[in-house]
Amino acid sequence: MMLLLIGVVLTGATQDTLAFSLDKAVARGLAVSPMVAAADGAIAAPRGSRAEAFWPFPTNPVLEVSRVHRSAPGAASRDRSFTIRQEIQIGGQNFLRASAANWRIRSAEAIGADTRRVTALELRLAYTRLELTDQRATLMDTTALFAERLAEVVRVRLVAGEVNLLEHNAAVLEAARQRSAAERARAERAGASADLAALLALPVEVQPRTGGLPALPTSATPAMERLVSRAFAVRPDYLAAQATVSASRQALTAATLEGWVPNLLVGGIIGQEAGQDDLNGVSLGLSIPLFRRNQASRGAARADQSLAEANLVRTQRTIRAEVEAARARYTRAREAARRFAAEVLQAASENVRLTERAFQEGKVGIADVVVLRSTAIATQLEYLEVLADAYSGWFMLAAAIGDDPVALTDFAGDWQ
Repeated sequence: MMLLLIGVVLTGATQDTLAFSLDKAVARGLAVSPMVAAADGAIAAPRGSRAEAFWPFPTNPVLEVSRVHRSAPGAASRDRSFTIRQEIQIGGQNFLRASAANWRIRSAEAIGADTRRVTALELRLAYTRLELTDQRATLMDTTALFAERLAEVVRVRLVAGEVNLLEHNAAVLEAARQRSAAERARAERAGASADLAALLALPVEVQPRTGGLPALPTSATPAMERLVSRAFAVRPDYLAAQATVSASRQALTAATLEGWVPNLLVGGIIGQEAGQDDLNGVSLGLSIPLFRRNQASRGAARADQSLAEANLVRTQRTIRAEVEAARARYTRAREAARRFAAEVLQAASENVRLTERAFQEGKVGIADVVVLRSTAIATQLEYLEVLADAYSGWFMLAAAIGDDPVALTDFAGDWQ
């Protein structure tokens, strides 16, 4: 008995839930996302490159210490000297590399913002799936309970001789079918809950619970070109591609200068000769790019530029395709949801009430109740699928444009 009680307590502990609104779920998901953390950490690389490019020194200074023993007939002496040399870029390559690093920092920051955009979309879709599968599970459980109560009523009426065995079997089969569908809906909800819990980094014993979805926008969707223009203005992946192109051009110019412009060599000498005479002097020289013309770096920089420009074109085409597909999906799904809510769903719900009343009054048989109620339930389930398409289209359109869905609630407003 004690073991049974302990098992019940443990089972209850595993059912702890934590409620989230859509905004809170997105905020928590972004805060705990490893991909977002990795994207933020990637900014350290171009920042390090910018720090190296701050000074016009391609190499570290060279410090030499020499001690020479000089011998001659009848005399010996020791010479000591300290020499320091530094190579200095005089073609301005360091400024170009610093500029390229700045562009790469902007690109890394934009990539971080794009990672947030993609992660937020994933969170919104997972949240929507859990909310709608929860509604589906509730609907199927309610339907199964009604079907089971109906089967019990029919069993009593069979004993009383009011219905035949065929009607009884039809009610029993319907109850079994609906209970099976309810269990499948619960399993689907459990999977959606696990997916969202993983994105939110929740403990194993805690399950997320949704708090509803925002209302779908009611204003007209802007024209395609307006949406595409907005996407090109704010989409972080497009801004990152543009910044990468600018960085690659600066890097190519710097690599070209290194292959043609010599570097200045500056040195200083301090020492003593024969322990008596002081030595002080400076040295100047040029490192002439005669045999090593920086061909490898120039080739790599040119290849990087070609890749960056090609990626910019690909990003443009991808954004246009994403916006077009998302707009078409959202527009049609929203219209389908509106029609369902205004025309189909209301009629189906009314049919369920009328059928139940007619059955209680003895005006319809068991088969009619099963068929009409099954049709109504199928209609309600289809409505949930239509809602899933509408919300997915809304969130995907917002992500394709690069805006928050809340900012797109009023499509008629002008974007700044």
